[in-house]
Amino acid sequence: MATLHIRNVPADLFEDVQRWAGEHDRSINAEVIDVLRRESERRREVEEFARRWAEHQRKYGDRPIDVDVVALIREDRDRGHKPDFGY
Repeated sequence: MATLHIRNVPADLFEDVQRWAGEHDRSINAEVIDVLRRESERRREVEEFARRWAEHQRKYGDRPIDVDVVALIREDRDRGHKPDFGY
């Protein structure tokens, strides 16, 4: 494993990380690794979306997608799928 040393961390940022670590009952080091890991995953997802979007644009250009959204929702409901809006 690699070692990372960080200097000149602004006090307010350090306090945030310290608080987050306490909220998750882990060390500051473990919290920073978790934050970096989550950000890395998020950036990979954004990169994948951008790649897929560029591929779509190359294939279809700016043509609108002809999709009957209402029909798709009905199909999902007919299959017993209930939407999860994250509320």
